[in-house]
This record gives sequence, C-alpha cells and structure tokens, in this order.
Amino acid sequence: MDIVLEGIDLSLSLDERIIFQGLNLRLLRGETYGVVGASGSGKSVLLKLLNGLISPQEGLIRVEGINLGEASKEELRALRMKMAFVFQEAALISNMSILDNVALPLRYHTDLKESEVQGRIAEVMGLFEADRQFDRLLPAQISLEMRKRVALARALVLKPSLMLLDEPTAGLEAEADRLIFKALRNYQEETRGSLLIATSESSTAFAMAHRIGLLGKGRIMAEGTPEKMRLALKRIKDPGFHLEG
Repeated sequence: MDIVLEGIDLSLSLDERIIFQGLNLRLLRGETYGVVGASGSGKSVLLKLLNGLISPQEGLIRVEGINLGEASKEELRALRMKMAFVFQEAALISNMSILDNVALPLRYHTDLKESEVQGRIAEVMGLFEADRQFDRLLPAQISLEMRKRVALARALVLKPSLMLLDEPTAGLEAEADRLIFKALRNYQEETRGSLLIATSESSTAFAMAHRIGLLGKGRIMAEGTPEKMRLALKRIKDPGFHLEG
C-alpha cells in the first residue's frame, strides 16, 4: 500500500476552540479521497494542516514518507514541487494578470525557456477550457467560475503528484463541474496523482472520490467507499450532512 499523505492523531485548538482531536487520515497513490463536512467543521483548516501552512499541536503529518514537522528546508522545497493547493476562493494574486498567475510556478521553480512556459500554459488552460481572451486581465475582472478554472490550471502546471482542493466546484454550474471532474481525472490518469478534496457538497465527493471520510466532532467519524458512505450519510441526523441532487 503506497501511502502519499498521512495525518496521525492530529489535534488542534484555535482561540480555545477544539478543531481536531485525534484525527487520522490516509491518502493512497492515485486515489481521490473526499473529506465531507458541514460548514464550520474545519475542512479548510485540515487542508492547511496537511499542506504544512499551519502545524498541529499534537500528532504528525507525513507527505511521501517525510514528517513535515521534522523536514529540512531542502526537503520542504522538494515537497512543494510535488504538492498543489487550490483554495476555496481560488486565491489568485490580485495584482498579477491571469497569464502571469498561471506562469508563476514555472518561472519560480523551473529553468524552462519562456516559449516552453507558454506551451505548458496553453496545455493546462486548454484542459480547463479557460478563455484565453482573459490572459491580460486581473483576477477581479473575471467570474468566480473562471477564477476557479485558472486556479486549477495553475495548480496543475507543474504536474504535481498530490493536489489538495478546497471546495473546487462550490458555486459552479453543473456543466463547469463536469469539466473540472474530467480534467482532474485526465490528470490522474497521466500522472497517477492523488487528490484530497474537501467539500460540504456530498455530490462532489460521490462524483470524484474512491473513498469518502465524514468530518465532524474534530475527527473523521467514518470512511469508506461512496456506496458505503451514502448509506452512512442517510443515517446521520446532523443537518449539515446531506445528500444533494
């Protein structure tokens, strides 16, 4: 069993509020794992923990077998090349054009010639059918849907082996959902990449995930295949967990 990402006995409190207490999670090579939780359950915080943006007060996180809490600067830099994080609101750099946002990882992390950079940008923008007429616009000048497509294109531009996605389809129409699902599946087939998707929309997890974990009360309450977890969701009384569609 090839484990890509592992959170072991994670505990975290913020402003005297317990966010996680003994949380365990494991992501396998080539797998899509959906973390489904109600609003306020800590989904976004969990992704920041697993990405190393914040540190747990207890427990440890391993990425590709490396303990983030003990990793050297060189190890962390190498891991950053393999990981991509897409925030819920896309988090594009506001004073940078759409084109330059997508090019940034290539220009910062590689020695590619500009012609090669432009070729790679065309490839990933095409994958998400991002309208190239917006290349020179700023993020605030395009729709949320297009910002999400651009953020996903930027995340894939380095062909990472691990992607952490926070509500990747929230607020989008069904056709945009299908486009994003198809692009991410193509990425997985090409790279054998692993996806961790955090969402309050159970339909998103069921459409994409091989396994689903229900996040609540500071831990993964239950996990299993979509079929198993569909039954589990029906039994949960918390109105924050619900089936859609």
